[in-house]
Amino acid sequence: MIYFLITTSLFNNCSIRKNQYITGINKLKKIINDLDIKNYKIIIIENNGKTDTFLNTFDCDVYYTKNNFLPTTNKGYKELQDILDCIDKYNINDSDIIVKMTGRYILDDNSEFMNIIKNIDNTKYDCVIKYGSYLKPVNYKIDDCITGLIAMSCFYVKQIEKPSDTECVEWKWGKITRLIDDKKIYLVKKLGIQICPNSNNYFLI
Repeated sequence: MIYFLITTSLFNNCSIRKNQYITGINKLKKIINDLDIKNYKIIIIENNGKTDTFLNTFDCDVYYTKNNFLPTTNKGYKELQDILDCIDKYNINDSDIIVKMTGRYILDDNSEFMNIIKNIDNTKYDCVIKYGSYLKPVNYKIDDCITGLIAMSCFYVKQIEKPSDTECVEWKWGKITRLIDDKKIYLVKKLGIQICPNSNNYFLI
């Protein structure tokens, strides 16, 4: 089973962010349909508490947490806690694949990442990843990666360490792949997704 866990955080009735989520989530649904991916579930995670939001209109499960109120300034910590809580809530199996995607990001029509995901039941990869930072991606294994779009077996996701306030959560995702056989990791050349970290300006990685 492939679980697409889409992270969102709504605040201040931000219309720009709302439109970004609508575009990003609808594009994901379209590409899943175009690629004819089977045996999957989309779960949208929102971390400002249970309420009635536009996210409920996507015909997907929406899981509301309160992790945005955790006593930390580390957004990556909060997002990781969202993922781990969702795994518990839905009793996701260790062998299932978690695809974690930032909801504001927009998949490319010919995403290399998604083309690997559509056959992951056959290839049996435990991880599909782009190492390095979004500013300096690399094609080899290091303790850093792009977490705006990443796939990993649930068994390994559950072992990711929580970052401290001064640590990047991306380092923790990268570090856990030390436990994965290199043959079970697919290193994408390009993820094939438009991202806008810490801004509203998109660029393709």
